[in-house]
Amino acid sequence: MPILLTNEILAAVTHELRNANESVQIISAYCKEKSIEKLDECINKDVSEKRIMIRFRLDDLIKGSTDFSILEYCMSNMWKVYIRFDLHAKTYIVDNKRGFIGSANATNNGLNINGHGNMEMGTLVDIDKTDLDKINRLFRDAILVDNSMFEKLKEQYNRIDKNSCQSSPSWDKSVINMFTPKVETLFSHELPESSFENRNEYIEFLDMNSSKEIEQIKDAFRWSTVYMWLLGTLEKNGGCLYFGGLTEKLHNALINDPKPYRRDVKVLLSNLLTYVEGLGMEEVMIDKPNYSQRVQLVKA
Repeated sequence: MPILLTNEILAAVTHELRNANESVQIISAYCKEKSIEKLDECINKDVSEKRIMIRFRLDDLIKGSTDFSILEYCMSNMWKVYIRFDLHAKTYIVDNKRGFIGSANATNNGLNINGHGNMEMGTLVDIDKTDLDKINRLFRDAILVDNSMFEKLKEQYNRIDKNSCQSSPSWDKSVINMFTPKVETLFSHELPESSFENRNEYIEFLDMNSSKEIEQIKDAFRWSTVYMWLLGTLEKNGGCLYFGGLTEKLHNALINDPKPYRRDVKVLLSNLLTYVEGLGMEEVMIDKPNYSQRVQLVKA
C-alpha cells in the first residue's frame, strides 16, 4: 500500500467515507468538532453504524487539543462515543473492510483541513477478522458515553477554572474508575528502556519529553499500557507478586518476535519498578523482604 502524506490524507479519508454503506469507525486521540462535522458530511445518511473513540482526558480539553462540544455534536448526529484515557491511535475504518491507519488525528491540523497543518503520514489498508477483533477489544474496554455520563463530564468540565495554572487537571475518581481495560499482551517498546533515574531526554514508552513536570509524567505513566498491565496482573494474582514471579508473567505477556531473553525481561521489569517508585504511584507498594522485591497493590 502506498504511503500517504499530509496533503493526500484528507482526500483519501473522505473518499473512503463517501463509499461507506454500513459502518464508519473513527479512533482518534484528539478530536475537534469542526473536523468531525466535515467528515460526517461525507457519510451517506443510510450508514447505520457510526462510532468514535477519543482520549478525552481533562487536560486535553483545557489545552484545546479536543473540544468538549464533540460529545454533544456526535450524540446528536447518531454517533456512539467511546472514551479511552490511554488512547494514542488514529484510525478511520469503513464497512469493517477498509481503513486508514497513520498519525493524523481528527483535527484541522491533523487532517490539513484548512490547507495547512502538521506533517502526517499513513496508509490505506484492508481490514481482516483479526484486525476487527483487536479493534472491538479496544471499544469493549472503553467508556460508552450515555446521557448520564455526558452530564457527569459536563458538570466537572464546567467546574474547572480554564485559566488555572494547575499542571495536569484530571477527572475525579467517579469517572476515572470506570476505565478498567484488560491488558493481556505487551510489546517491549511499551516498557521503559532505562530506569527512572537515568531516563533519556525523550521518554519513548510514554511518548513525551522528560522536561515535563513530574505530575505530567506521572499522569502519562498512570495511563500507560504497561502500568495498566501491572495493576491487572497483580489483581489477578492476589494483589501481590515477588520479582521472580512478576518477571515470568511479563515474559509470557511479551509478544515480540523474537521474544526478549528472560535476563532482558528482568531489566525491563526493574526499569518499570523504578518508575513506580520514582513517581510515587499510590496504587502500588514495593518493598524487599528476604532479599527479593515484593510488589503489592495498595488496598483503598
